[in-house]
Amino acid sequence: MVLKSQLEYACPKCQCSWLPFAPGLSCPQCGRAVPDAEVTAILTEALEAARFNKRLYGKFELEFWITRFLGDRYLEWGFKALQRAEAQAQTPARVVALAALMDTNLEEFAPYREHVLHFLEALIERYREAVSRAPADWEKMPEPEKPFFGRKIIEDPE
Repeated sequence: MVLKSQLEYACPKCQCSWLPFAPGLSCPQCGRAVPDAEVTAILTEALEAARFNKRLYGKFELEFWITRFLGDRYLEWGFKALQRAEAQAQTPARVVALAALMDTNLEEFAPYREHVLHFLEALIERYREAVSRAPADWEKMPEPEKPFFGRKIIEDPE
C-alpha cells in the first residue's frame, strides 16, 4: 500500500502542466503569476507520503511506484531527494536537491529544471523541520510478531 497524489494543474494562460507548490510562484513556461488560490498542497502530500513510506517500508523510494497523475511524479522526485537528504543530513538542502535532480529523469519536464529544483529544496527543508520536531514519527514501525503455528514449547524450570 502507498499514498498517491491525484493533483493535476495546468496554467490557464499557456496550459503548461506543473504544480505550484508555494505562494508567489510564476508559471515556469509563460511567467504568469499564480494566485494563492491556485497553490496546490503537493508539499504537504509529498511529506505525508514520504513519512508513510518510511514508517511502513523503512525507506522513501519504492520499487513498485507507478505514476498516474502529475502529483505522483512530484512525489517520486521528492522521494529520491529525501532518500539523499536522510543520508546527507549535514549537507545544505539546495546541494542535496541539485544532486537528486541530476539523478532524476524529468522527461518532458526538462525545461523546468529550476522549478523542480526549488520544489525539491522546499521539500527537503520541510522534511528536516518535521524530523527535528518529531524524530519518532520518521522511524520504521516494528515488524509484527509472527504467530507460532506449531506446538507450544514449555521449558522445564528445573
